Amino acid sequence: MPETLQELLSKLKNYLSELYGERLDRTILFGSQARGEATEDSDIDVLIVLKDMVDVGDEIQKTGHFVSDLCLEYDQVIGRLFMDADKFQNTNSPLLLNIRKEGIPF
Repeated sequence: MPETLQELLSKLKNYLSELYGERLDRTILFGSQARGEATEDSDIDVLIVLKDMVDVGDEIQKTGHFVSDLCLEYDQVIGRLFMDADKFQNTNSPLLLNIRKEGIPF
């Protein structure tokens, strides 16, 4: 994993840990970045799993300013997917099966 990506993910994880505290269950990098197939135009796909119910709109809004600043700082697009832990563990959609198989926790 490139050093700049590690640095970006570290900053994101620190922010999310501070924002959510015990509510944060896990963070997972997925997609082309996780598979090592990213090009310079690839975005950064991140799954953010919270322990309790998730209102996706609220979570996107809560994290929007910080993530926008991070995107500008690193000249990257960061895609966020929010989900509660129960859905992550018990839903077998193709996307979640792929994330469980290829995703990289950070």
